[in-house]
Amino acid sequence: MNDESDKDNKDDDDLFQQAMRGVAPLKPDNKVRHKPPPRKPPQHRAEDEAVELEQRFTEGMLEQECPDQLYFERAGGAQKSVLKKLRTGKLAVESTLDLHGLTVEESRLQLTDFMEECRQFGYRHVIIVHGKGFRSQSKPVIKPLVNYWLRQADEVLAFCSAQPKDGGTGAVYVLLRKTRD
Repeated sequence: MNDESDKDNKDDDDLFQQAMRGVAPLKPDNKVRHKPPPRKPPQHRAEDEAVELEQRFTEGMLEQECPDQLYFERAGGAQKSVLKKLRTGKLAVESTLDLHGLTVEESRLQLTDFMEECRQFGYRHVIIVHGKGFRSQSKPVIKPLVNYWLRQADEVLAFCSAQPKDGGTGAVYVLLRKTRD
């Protein structure tokens, strides 16, 4: 090797050391950070799917007595800690459906559309306000139907009457299954 190339390397090393003075090495971070995919906007569903969804909730069970406090839990559906948060109203509410003053048919269609919207947007915790039936002639009509319809829906993991601040026995907290889309 010639002396001049060693001199150039030494000068380069000195310049590099001067440039790096005061620089601290980064701490190793072995985690890959992924951004969640953006939410898909609701899509217009095909006519066949619309008919299937509209026929999804039947009007049966009107004669059955409905308890004041509603509660349903699908076996193996959610962890006990999540169910406790649901019952105490400590889960963040992502959407609300109000069925006050609607007929049975209007309520069924609204619930069908709402459940589809929840699926499309990936909502997990919602409130459905059904009222207490004070304006009904003899007994509540919408409340027992909501109780029946939600038990029919496979995406419903659990539901229970809301806390007084959110409507009490006139509303239900609903915990929905995670969507895959």
